[in-house]
Amino acid sequence: MDEIEKKILLYLFRDPFLSQRNIAKELGLTPPSLTYRIRKLQEDGVFKGYTVLVNPNFYGRYFGFVAFKNYYDYIGEGIFFKFKCLEWLNVYGIEGSSFPEIEDKIDGMKKVLGEYSLKYFPKQELITPKPYDLQIVKYFVRNPRAQSSEIAQETGLAQKLVDKRLKLLLEKGIIKLVPVIDLKRTDVVMFSMFTKRVAETRKVLDSCKILEINDGEAGIIACITDNIESVRKYVEAVRTVADKEADVMVIYDYQINSGFYL
Repeated sequence: MDEIEKKILLYLFRDPFLSQRNIAKELGLTPPSLTYRIRKLQEDGVFKGYTVLVNPNFYGRYFGFVAFKNYYDYIGEGIFFKFKCLEWLNVYGIEGSSFPEIEDKIDGMKKVLGEYSLKYFPKQELITPKPYDLQIVKYFVRNPRAQSSEIAQETGLAQKLVDKRLKLLLEKGIIKLVPVIDLKRTDVVMFSMFTKRVAETRKVLDSCKILEINDGEAGIIACITDNIESVRKYVEAVRTVADKEADVMVIYDYQINSGFYL
């Protein structure tokens, strides 16, 4: 993978809404040249499209995080995301109708995976979404690259309403557009940090952040960067000025279940 391909992937992660024309301009490429490179990444199985991460609270569901030794790749009900990490851990996002239900799901995982290494339930408030928000999110999840005009046409909603609500849902982190990349075929490095001082940590990681799930105080921030030395510098900075006890995990694969409650 050359430096141009690596930078393309970084742009796709950091701003998946950035147009190909703007990416080409940033990289000093012609639009046809960028289109060719992206098509090649797709043909090589590196770039597989997009998915949407939805905060379970939007559907009136609760969630928690749990990490197990990755002796086995657990597949089960209620997993809305999974990070596979080099540190012999898999981090799972588990959703359910209540915290006891999530605990039951974790107990089921323990029977297969053994004792967990980390468990955390963020403070959270359930959302009662408007019917039009449900329509917008449902269509967006199924068609992650849909423009607001398409969503409006297919749902029968006014485009101004779709523009406004989609922007709000994205800004609040209720939904997040995420590229699907086979990290094992790339030279980029993804890592996550679990911190109990999320506001301070976010300031340090803002330039590399691609994903964040938090309760205002604690949470997980995922980042993408171009090499392992950059990871070391970010981690050192977080532990120096933000949260000296923040946990770091280097991610070699990730999975997002965008349709867990459609």
